[in-house]
Amino acid sequence: MKKLLFAVVAAFVAMSCCEVKESVELRFTRKDGTVTTEVRQLKRVCFEEYLRLELSPAELENVDELCVTPSFARAKDGEDGYFVAEDGLLYGFKHNGMGEYSRVAKNLRMSMSCINTLHGAYLVILKGLEFESIQRYRHKDGEYSFSYEYDLSDCGAYEPLVIDFYPMPKGEGDYSAMARRYREYLIESNQMPQMLKERVGENEHLRYASESPEIRIRLGWKPVPTPVEHQTLENEPEMRVAVTFDQVKDIVDELKRQGVEKAQLCLVGWNHKGHDGRYPTVFPVEPSLGGEEKLRECIKYAQENGYRIVGHTNHTDIYEISSDWNGGADAAKNADGSLQKNRAYSAGQMYNICYKQSHDKYFLGYEPKVAELGFRGLEYVDVLSIIKPHVCYDPAHPCTRREGAVYANKMLQGLRDMFGGSQSEGGCYFVAKSLDYAMYVTMALNRLTNKEKYPYIDDYAPIWHIVFNGYLLHNPASQTVNFTLKEPYYALRNVEYAARPMFYFYSAFFDDPKKNWMGNVDLTYKDKADLERSVAAIKQGYDMFKQWEHLQFETMEQHDKLAEGVYCSTYSDGTRVVVNYNKEPYEFEGVKVAAENYSIIN
Repeated sequence: MKKLLFAVVAAFVAMSCCEVKESVELRFTRKDGTVTTEVRQLKRVCFEEYLRLELSPAELENVDELCVTPSFARAKDGEDGYFVAEDGLLYGFKHNGMGEYSRVAKNLRMSMSCINTLHGAYLVILKGLEFESIQRYRHKDGEYSFSYEYDLSDCGAYEPLVIDFYPMPKGEGDYSAMARRYREYLIESNQMPQMLKERVGENEHLRYASESPEIRIRLGWKPVPTPVEHQTLENEPEMRVAVTFDQVKDIVDELKRQGVEKAQLCLVGWNHKGHDGRYPTVFPVEPSLGGEEKLRECIKYAQENGYRIVGHTNHTDIYEISSDWNGGADAAKNADGSLQKNRAYSAGQMYNICYKQSHDKYFLGYEPKVAELGFRGLEYVDVLSIIKPHVCYDPAHPCTRREGAVYANKMLQGLRDMFGGSQSEGGCYFVAKSLDYAMYVTMALNRLTNKEKYPYIDDYAPIWHIVFNGYLLHNPASQTVNFTLKEPYYALRNVEYAARPMFYFYSAFFDDPKKNWMGNVDLTYKDKADLERSVAAIKQGYDMFKQWEHLQFETMEQHDKLAEGVYCSTYSDGTRVVVNYNKEPYEFEGVKVAAENYSIIN
């Protein structure tokens, strides 16, 4: 009996971990500078469901950099198929004559990508050391490749490197099927939140948000780019005041007058010296906006008029002018002990803050006091859900990126506990369980319309929306902010992806208009007539939103390109949304979709 049992187990192991025809090319750059390349066969796992590459920490002990290129992630000019990176950008193989190009997808919005070539269709999921990875697209001499690159020079292999490749069944090799399978994986591995339709019954703030647009109001800021890189109390630039707390009450009045029944307001720059003024320090409330007493009045006034109102803080950055600076003691450190610099911004030179210190000292130190001001709703903390967590090598508070992800979730969950809900700048998968609203899913849509600079990007595949619609509220892109004031392209993006719309007073705050990533078409409050114009744009978007509001609670099951410039999103309740970006009408199953318009087909 024991011999039979051993034979069965041995057969199972052999079946579960056997070599297959698919392989990967591994290019190692070792610490002594030598570069070696080898081809390694993949292993079959879990009754042939997927193939695995796994490298142990011991195998990677002396490795600085590693490039992994699957054998099936290569194509030639003119072939059918595509690569889709974690950011949803789609690269086809019909760019004959195009010069050499290389592009990196680095923020890990999702730990997946799609490969569809003549060699087969594969969903790729990174499951170990993924925070140290980037995804690189290459085109050279008429050949295309898609690789997974790892920089281990400082962090080392603190866990096994694991990449799983899921061969897609015949007829199910498009990016929609791959995104659905990735959604299943996240559910199976307990990385997904409950569906929105379940959560809104338990959370009045989340339900309210699902029925209302987000209206962000930038109250004040110091010049960007900053004229003073290293700011002190003596040389700090003067803050620009755009909207005071009393004027926020005027906005509330105008929203009521024009019939915007529900909205969540988010005050950006209520804190000392305005937006990014002295983070992580937020108190005292900025006096030039009216101070704490006026802020409390403003919050109460908005709530009495039926609106939710929240604040904006930041726990990923720290500035020299902050009273919490302390010589950079809590800044994230590089492996050589130097401070991790970010860009220069409103408060001067910005530094990354260690997520451990950020949570333990500043989030827990400041956010309860922010909540005590009266803010309630989906409270906003900047940046947390749009970048990989910072790594920190300070021996006093070391923190790997994976540990940083734990602290990011603690902060977002803390917002739920204190304010009723959470929102942040992006929608990275590793905070999905603690995030309620992604302010924007991508910042890359402008690349689709800039063919001169990005000729190799063919389309945007809404893999994020297929994975997370029905689970997270979201605005699709930074460029879809204030969509009713822009060309129809941006309104169509909202309906195509069942978005919760966002509007923004003074979204364009960079002095260089080329740097305003949300665009330069803006809501402003210069006088009464200007305020009426701005709120009218919100009211128009609010009314449009009511047409697809219910689709926020459904999963997107399929996304198809029907023709050039025409797309169809199919939802779990059977609803189909057909959007026509062209300047000529399009007929779909007897339904005429007007030029630069959409049809919702039930």
